Amino acid sequence: MKNTFKTVVMLALLQLANTNVKAQAIPDSTMQKIDEFRVFYETLGKVYPPDSTVSINETVIAGVKSYWLNKELLNKKNLIVYLHGGVYTYGNFNTYHAMLSHLAKSFHAPILYIEYSLSPEHPYPTANNEIFNVYQELQRKFKGSEITLMGDSAGGGLAIALVGEVQEAKVPMPASLVLISPWIDLKCINDSYESKKALDPILSKDFLYNHALMYSSNSIKEADPSELKFKKFPPVFLLVGTDEVLNDDSKNFYAFIKPIQKNSKLKEYDGQKHVWLFSHIDSVKSRESLNDIKEFILASNK
Repeated sequence: MKNTFKTVVMLALLQLANTNVKAQAIPDSTMQKIDEFRVFYETLGKVYPPDSTVSINETVIAGVKSYWLNKELLNKKNLIVYLHGGVYTYGNFNTYHAMLSHLAKSFHAPILYIEYSLSPEHPYPTANNEIFNVYQELQRKFKGSEITLMGDSAGGGLAIALVGEVQEAKVPMPASLVLISPWIDLKCINDSYESKKALDPILSKDFLYNHALMYSSNSIKEADPSELKFKKFPPVFLLVGTDEVLNDDSKNFYAFIKPIQKNSKLKEYDGQKHVWLFSHIDSVKSRESLNDIKEFILASNK
């Protein structure tokens, strides 16, 4: 609860006044707020300690700084690629180290965290291109391995966008996707922005839309994962809290993708806020989520 209150205060201070600025012309005052929030966002990754038994190895893949967790398990022929959230603007490995270490321990699998470039300094499609290049390198280096894409919030949108690029380039699809509280519709027009507004202390429509404009350089339709069309799609598991404004992002994407991929799964977690595992890895609902994800990955990668 204390962590949530701190987030609410910082988000209130961060409100970006001008939603029509070009990404390459962000005012200094706005960049100062962004830099301050980046520092604060990093502290959120310290609300619980990392699992000290999980190995960490920094690396560079396709020119992009990345981090392996449980690298010694790569011989198992399955790996997870993690794409972090932060509205395309915040987050680094220090922010996600603790949560990822517990995921790696729970799944007993190697996880590659990609430290993609952030907006507004590096707007769309910079991060998308970096992630695609890393994915191609992994396909070359670990032929025959089952790759699961996992992402939270904006990272979920990036995972969907990567599948779109993979489809277009005709390279092998990932084995499965796991999306936690994904932000998919950058237009921010879903009903849950209003119906869940009073329940969500973390995100708001204005906050998300302002960052969508910065990330997309005001060309939201081009950058929007919800605008993509798919002929095929990997098995996907969407996890979302009942108490978050992004609730309909998961529901709407599930309704869209289920006819294309019958092994799609959607689960709502009662009373949970945005990316609840990030705040409370040992809660009952977080442990339930970890077990659900493990079962889904095992079933999808058979």
